Amino acid sequence: MNILIIGGTRFLGRHLTEALIRGNQEVTLLNRGNFKNKVPFYEDVEWLICDRHDEEKFTNLLADREFDVVIDTCGYTLEEVEMTVKILRGKIGKYIFTSTIDVAKIRDEDDRQILPIKNRRLFPIITQSPYAYNKSVIEEFLVEQFDKSGFPFICLRPCEINGPGEVREWYYIDRLKHGRQKILIPGFGDNLVQPGYIDDIIQGFLLAIVKENAIGECYNITGDDIISLNDYIKVIAETMGEKVRIVNMPYQTFYDLVNTRYSFPFCNKHSFVVDISKIKTELGYQPEVSIKDGIRKSLVGWTEEYTKYTTPYNPTGEFEFISYDLEDLLITVWEKVMEESTERIRVELLQKGMLI
Repeated sequence: MNILIIGGTRFLGRHLTEALIRGNQEVTLLNRGNFKNKVPFYEDVEWLICDRHDEEKFTNLLADREFDVVIDTCGYTLEEVEMTVKILRGKIGKYIFTSTIDVAKIRDEDDRQILPIKNRRLFPIITQSPYAYNKSVIEEFLVEQFDKSGFPFICLRPCEINGPGEVREWYYIDRLKHGRQKILIPGFGDNLVQPGYIDDIIQGFLLAIVKENAIGECYNITGDDIISLNDYIKVIAETMGEKVRIVNMPYQTFYDLVNTRYSFPFCNKHSFVVDISKIKTELGYQPEVSIKDGIRKSLVGWTEEYTKYTTPYNPTGEFEFISYDLEDLLITVWEKVMEESTERIRVELLQKGMLI
């Protein structure tokens, strides 16, 4: 099969490229070439070096090419995808667009959703997140193109993807690696999350490639296991052989105090669980990696090149996503406040004769 991947050298794209090469597929990558000499499959694929925003070069590179499948791992704006569809129309068998389950998030994060979130063809567009907004309008465009002219799109909506070198686990792993046995978490930490391991997500992409009934459809995709944030962190610590104590501070209190870019992955006010029955029923998708096994596999293949100043989402070190001094101060003060408050309540109750 002749497959073009737009992207192909970062986390999802790299794993996808490696899987297709193992399956003896003919793979072409179109990207800016920034990681061309850093990937092990350097000589196993054809390279088309181009910034997709350079419309003239992008058009010239693809004008006379045909592909069985095109997988777009880095379409972030409607303009990018409109241009891609215009150039590829009539010359491909399938266009698989990498969306996000963030399109299913509600307009007001204070509101609770009915869980699990059903697999709708389209969700109402939300505006407070530029990322989710752009993915939503792209989905609407692709559905429209299919309905009008049969453009053979498939949309996959991954939830949080985990795996070796992925940044989400890294934030907690890094804390534990640096001896942070106390981890501060805004909120109660009882919100449920549903991560998907990278191998399972790749399975979904491979099924979308071969299943003809996938054309014209949008699919939620993630793992089967559901876990609270607190328990997720405990599993990470257990897998690393570390002890951990989670210090929960009221969600709003934390963000009233700390209004900088600061990351606690999976830390949401409410649970976020999705229904993946559609992709199971229609494509035969079946997640195989449990949350615990996923963490173990991630640690085995973990890269040590990340630092708290140069994570993949922060390559220039512009934002301090993790400040251990800040966390230590918040934990110390909060524990003192809670201890004093508890003692005051105990004394008041004793004075009123309400404690035995």
